[in-house]
Amino acid sequence: MTERTRGGTLAAVLLVLAASWGVVLAGVTALREPLGRGDYVAIWGVKARALSRTGDVASLFRLDPEGAVSHPEYPPLWPALLALASGAVAGRYDDLAAGTLWPLLALSAALLAGRAVRGPAWARAGAAAFVALLPYWRIYPGYAEGLLAVLLLAAVGELDRLDENPAATLRLAAFLVLACWTKQEGAVAAIVASAGLLLAGRRKAGLVTGLSSVAFGILPWLLVLVLRGPGISRADYVFWRASLGKLATASEALLSLALLPNVAWLLGAGALLALAPEVRARRRGLLFGAAAMAVLLLGATAWTRLDPTWLVRWSWDRLAFLLVATLVPVFAEAASEPFRSET
Repeated sequence: MTERTRGGTLAAVLLVLAASWGVVLAGVTALREPLGRGDYVAIWGVKARALSRTGDVASLFRLDPEGAVSHPEYPPLWPALLALASGAVAGRYDDLAAGTLWPLLALSAALLAGRAVRGPAWARAGAAAFVALLPYWRIYPGYAEGLLAVLLLAAVGELDRLDENPAATLRLAAFLVLACWTKQEGAVAAIVASAGLLLAGRRKAGLVTGLSSVAFGILPWLLVLVLRGPGISRADYVFWRASLGKLATASEALLSLALLPNVAWLLGAGALLALAPEVRARRRGLLFGAAAMAVLLLGATAWTRLDPTWLVRWSWDRLAFLLVATLVPVFAEAASEPFRSET
């Protein structure tokens, strides 16, 4: 074993330990007290409790008829999983029992981030550690972005396997359909991924993922909202309320709250990619997809019925978590590129 190989092995072991510590911290965060913060109380937990008690999707709309805080337009996959996890652990809905799902999500996200990396073991372990140690897991236990990150990382892991395994296309489509059922951002990701595949000349994969996402992910829940729920009139984004002023206000808030305070991280990420031309070329589709999703999410603020500054303040870090987690495999590959053998 060469010195370089020993160094890589040691780095991989240390990074696996770091990833394990991140999962432990996520579990401690969720289990030291019952889930009970912000959107979990107002949205996900109350919906999970309703599903656990009634088993009826219509109960999601009865608990907050005016749609004041519970976001009736949100899909039900995450509350359904919370209800199932709590029922399996406690036999009823209990916030502490539901919290057992949180470290499992952190572990899944870490493993899937490592799986998505094409590189040495230490690069895969580094991706896993970075995802597991992201602050999101310790700040927002019980929120839906954790599940969405798992599904998007699972989808990223299939992109490099589309040419190797025909089943990868079906798995990619399945993960994106589930993302649509998790939150509206999942539908945006599915649309961007499908369009990117089509533009890259992968017609079969693009059509399968696009049609599946629309037919099995987006339209069914829209029909439920129209036929059994309040429709989409109470959604955060209403197309007939478009305003460039809202977009400008949101952009200003994003600059001051997110971009300027994190400029060092952004410059570091750019420098890392600049030093990895092979990774940039191979992952350009994913990079452009993440950029397109970021632009679409910011552009959607032009249609919000909420105060744009308030919306950005309370959502930018959770949306950034999704984008960062999705791109972690790319940065891990970029970090390993200079160390690859030239043979």
